[in-house]
Amino acid sequence: MQGHAYNELLPRGEPDFPLELYHISEGHPRFIMPHHWHMEYELVRMVTGHLTVWLDGVEYRLEPGDLLWIAGGVLHSGQPEPGAVYQCIVFDLDLLKSSCGQWSRHLRELSAGRLFLLPKPPRVDSTLSLLAELLFTHGTGKEKGERLAAFGALCGLFGQMIERGWYTSYLPENESRRKNIRLLKKLFSFIETHYAEPLTLEALAREAGMSPKYFCRFFREMTQHTPMQYLNLRRISHACELLSEGSCSVTEAAFACGFNDLSYFIRAFHRSKGLTPKQYALRQAAKQRQELSAS
Repeated sequence: MQGHAYNELLPRGEPDFPLELYHISEGHPRFIMPHHWHMEYELVRMVTGHLTVWLDGVEYRLEPGDLLWIAGGVLHSGQPEPGAVYQCIVFDLDLLKSSCGQWSRHLRELSAGRLFLLPKPPRVDSTLSLLAELLFTHGTGKEKGERLAAFGALCGLFGQMIERGWYTSYLPENESRRKNIRLLKKLFSFIETHYAEPLTLEALAREAGMSPKYFCRFFREMTQHTPMQYLNLRRISHACELLSEGSCSVTEAAFACGFNDLSYFIRAFHRSKGLTPKQYALRQAAKQRQELSAS
């Protein structure tokens, strides 16, 4: 899954069916969900294990079968437990809004930011579970029947949320928090643009307009990482993408992603992924060969 820890501007699905499904398990380059945001809606479904997700700094813990709605523009990230598997569907709300005609008032209000779904439904019963299963099973389908099934399930999930009153017209958020989220988005975009450069704590603090000491405290409170820990995670994530593509060596990936010490890169990579970069590249290559032989 290509993408970056900033404002994602990725094409989703196809022009006539703007919906993209991601199946994420351990070993995926973005198994740990980086901080990012996008204007499309997203629905996360937990398959196995546990996942902690932060939406604009608010924490949600997902267990198998749980669903989580992420509205457009919300800054989010996630930390799965080892062995966890989760799925994400990212879609353009206009796909539904333009197809539902005059009875899409609630969808128009969601799109306009006058209505907000509760991120985590109070409970996931058999109806929601069935609709979610249909959506995630047929969300990547190419046949017309599969797309109709996915579209119907997505409409059904929205309908169930609205019918049961699992929405609000007001999000209690103070101006100070909104300001902090805006600053974080600016910082993530800066890091994503400059991660391959020799960034220092002082340079990041200067970009935030803070002293290094205050900046460290602010950043950790908002992201659960120190600034340099976060920078290394982003660099390692990009290195994973390069190694998965098989387009460069371990040394080339290290230097392309901002590490100027190969030994340190290998140690940091192993600490983050539980594998050396070479082991990771070999495993990804074997996985791709297996997928090709099965297709």
